[in-house]
Amino acid sequence: MENSIDHIITRILSGNSSSEDFLSLSEWLNADEKNKKEFRLLKSYWDAEVSFSHSLMPNVSLDNLRKKIDDQSRQKRLRLIRFIATPIAAAIAFLVLFFATTHLNIREGEVQQFYTYITDKNKSHFTLDDGTKIILNRNSRFTYSDAYGTDQRKVNLEGEAYFEVAKNPERPFIVDMGNASIRVLGTTFSVKADKGKDQITAVLLEGSIRFESPTQQVLLAPDQQLTFIRSTNKIDIQSVNAKENLAWKDGLLKYKSIALCTLLNELEKKYEIPIHIENKKLMDPNVTVSGTFSEDQSLKEILQVISRSLPIKWSQRDGTYYIQ
Repeated sequence: MENSIDHIITRILSGNSSSEDFLSLSEWLNADEKNKKEFRLLKSYWDAEVSFSHSLMPNVSLDNLRKKIDDQSRQKRLRLIRFIATPIAAAIAFLVLFFATTHLNIREGEVQQFYTYITDKNKSHFTLDDGTKIILNRNSRFTYSDAYGTDQRKVNLEGEAYFEVAKNPERPFIVDMGNASIRVLGTTFSVKADKGKDQITAVLLEGSIRFESPTQQVLLAPDQQLTFIRSTNKIDIQSVNAKENLAWKDGLLKYKSIALCTLLNELEKKYEIPIHIENKKLMDPNVTVSGTFSEDQSLKEILQVISRSLPIKWSQRDGTYYIQ
């Protein structure tokens, strides 16, 4: 590499590092097994607080290095771990792995690596080594370690994701969501578990999944939706049209006989634009609407489509839509 690894670590320790330093270190560790062995040797020096013969700072412990990395990562996190569906994302994944999520763990002389994908306003499509396909919805976070595929296939999710899990009866696929999880062997489903929200929702398209909470275990069948309330441990299951429910993965919004007031509330959240219903008759849950919209359509365009089937009018003032 252009800069020796000890120089890179020195810059990290001195606070003069760049994002390229972090990326170079992670690439070096992943390039060859002997590099990992050298890293373990460096680790033994750090743990013993013994000065290294290169240009490392004397008496630097592993704890000090990890603290420095944590400090650096907090400053760089927002600009370093934004993932989009481009080839660059695969390279940045190594950076996120070691530093941005501060998951650098030493276990019995080995480095456990964590890979994290984070989306903002764009969905992300990717495939894991076992062939499992994932679509990560907007404003979501997905994490897994290099232990994935050994004893089991465990991932962590905050937000919403669609899974096409490669079948492997010997190694279950587990989605961890904090105080709840989903276990499957190979199936197609989606999960929505927003950080800080009390509700978890899972929809099954094919196969079967087992939802596990601290007090319950529930099996889902195709075209069933499970809703779990974290604060009460309450589980509710209802029949749905899974294909319609999962239309978001194809960039579509599908609604069938949904109350207009409910749809407008969802559109308000999606577009982050206030919608005020002035005509109280439209608040009646019996006033329903069905339709398919593209996520690329503006709120105004969607309202124009709705007005073809319902007698609604609207105006816009000071950034708020008023429905008459």
